[in-house]
Amino acid sequence: MGQRDDDKLVRQLSLVAFLMAQQRPVTAEEIHEAVEGYGGMSEQAFLRRFYSDRSELEGVGLRLAVERPSDDPFQGDLYAMPPENYYLPPIEFDEAELSALHTSLYLLEGQFAYSEPLRLALQHLTLGRPSPLDDHAARTVAVNLLGSRHTSEVSSHLIKVESAISRRKTIRFRYYSIGRDDHGDREVDPYSLLYMAGNWYLVGYAHDREDLRCFRLSRIEGRITFKTRAEHDFPPPSEVDLSRYRDRAPWQLADPVGTAVIALSPTITWWVDQMFGEQGQVEERPDGSAVFRTDYGGEREIVSWVLGLGDEAEVLEPPPLREATAQALERLRTRHATKPRRRAKPLPRGPEPAGADEAPDDPSERVVPVERISRLLALMTRLLAACGRSYEAEVPCAELRAELNLTQDALEEDLTLLNLINFGGGCYALFAQVEGDVVMVQKEVYGDQFSRPARLSPLEAKALLWALDFVGGRLPLVGEESLGSARAKIERAVGGETSTGVELGTVQTASEPVGAMLARAVREDRVLEIDYWNESRGEVTRREIEPHMLMNSRDAWYLVAHCRRAGEQRTFRLDRIRGATPLDEHFERRPEVRAVPYQPWGATGTDEPRANIATVWCSPAIARWLAEEHPSAERFSDGSVIVEIPYASDEWLVREITKHGGEAVLHTPSDTRAVVAEHAAHLLARYAAAGARR
Repeated sequence: MGQRDDDKLVRQLSLVAFLMAQQRPVTAEEIHEAVEGYGGMSEQAFLRRFYSDRSELEGVGLRLAVERPSDDPFQGDLYAMPPENYYLPPIEFDEAELSALHTSLYLLEGQFAYSEPLRLALQHLTLGRPSPLDDHAARTVAVNLLGSRHTSEVSSHLIKVESAISRRKTIRFRYYSIGRDDHGDREVDPYSLLYMAGNWYLVGYAHDREDLRCFRLSRIEGRITFKTRAEHDFPPPSEVDLSRYRDRAPWQLADPVGTAVIALSPTITWWVDQMFGEQGQVEERPDGSAVFRTDYGGEREIVSWVLGLGDEAEVLEPPPLREATAQALERLRTRHATKPRRRAKPLPRGPEPAGADEAPDDPSERVVPVERISRLLALMTRLLAACGRSYEAEVPCAELRAELNLTQDALEEDLTLLNLINFGGGCYALFAQVEGDVVMVQKEVYGDQFSRPARLSPLEAKALLWALDFVGGRLPLVGEESLGSARAKIERAVGGETSTGVELGTVQTASEPVGAMLARAVREDRVLEIDYWNESRGEVTRREIEPHMLMNSRDAWYLVAHCRRAGEQRTFRLDRIRGATPLDEHFERRPEVRAVPYQPWGATGTDEPRANIATVWCSPAIARWLAEEHPSAERFSDGSVIVEIPYASDEWLVREITKHGGEAVLHTPSDTRAVVAEHAAHLLARYAAAGARR
């Protein structure tokens, strides 16, 4: 941070301090004369800077009170900082609520885009109270809310979009439309942020389309700018139904063109009803099979979903959709029964286009930073609270660095600025300096003014409420009832700052009874017997497991356990656990069982997940989407690509290739190509036989 920014922070904090020290409203002239940083300015320069500072302070939740005297028409406005405009209303949390809040921070640390504002908010709320971290919950739950596409650039987009939503500002940006393979400028009135499957989206009114549209933040290119300098650009939006984006199945992203009728085997009827019952109707038959009716807008997406289910699903109607499914299987069989060939001229290797996998950036840059003025206020309050009724205190540097996530250099820079805050007339709040491993604090004349926490900034309040929304109902072990009561208390305290402007996508988890059973078994270290649907093998198996940990990744929940059948660690996706029965036996936790980064091709019990690499040619119809998720090895003039896809089992790879109906062709491993062709022929025979019977 440059010297000019430091001067601004000292000036703004000195303005707050001066107003809090006065027992009466003051004029602009008094502020001009007394506040550090305004001296020596012309009147016009002072007014410009004062109004700018006032606006920025209001942006972090510190609103100046303005009085307009009615008895003297020639007197200007009077300004004050009433206590209720500065101090955070006290909130009395019980131990369970406090534990749930701190456990939430622990779980979201580094995995939540707003974890830094959340940290600062909890510092305000729990000042002077210990952090009763629920150690058991901390070791039995793991969370990963940042998808592979979340970069430091996405975090900067989040800051700008969140500000635009709260200020009702029209924004402009350049956007890559993956569906049309088009780069173009957009002008949008932002209404809400949407978090879904590890990705952030902006939902707003698109001026070029004159309709509501959804934009993935990782596909925004370059900077986001405001259209005007006006305070507001558009009126508050009327009730906006975001369910069309939040609760849709993949085949319902476009406007419906028909209703698919799909036969389901008894093996997956329960799963389809659990996962997609809201997007259609499941009519179960006496033998456990069912017919699933669902509206669809994307033919390719519904066909892909059915093909991925293998023998467990078959398209019955409408006839064009059934024929499209058969054609996809024929294309899949033909392209894997013959030798793979290149269909276009390779393009020269160059930089990866927008959306391609990038090298991991610094994790600290992937989270939204706090406003530095809020951090300075939190640090000042923490130091003065340590003094209590005394005028001196020692605070370990390590505590401050951990609480505020600061480096030693950043801590010392912040202390230097705090020492400069002037209440006017040469009065200060504190003097603090590092001596060895501690910060020596001396409380000055007006120190007590800052010994109580300041109000949460809008960003801190929203981060706190967003975190509670993420955690509540999503993390089975952190005390949902305590989180609910804590949230109600926080909403009352922050008042009008409770509108978060964020919608959350559906979490993929087990049915409520099964989920409760699993959570209880993890807490009690109890052996479970589960019925598990293995999608790759298309079968339901019964297993005895020792459940160690629940893990969240990209809005899906997984159970990390020692599987007695396999004799080693296994990871089970919760929504595929059909039933669970607790046994009387308890188990000793195994130190070798640990959470590892879950991959869609299957996690292993080692620190370095084992994976083979398949090379897959993707036609222009699907190349853009596959290249966005996987690194591309080669690109061709017709828009097709070869991508590298990790896999842990041949069964998974065959299913994954089958989903794309011949638009993805397996090049290596070559011996698996025949397996894909045989699988396609087997499925195709069902459609041909049923057609002949008709």
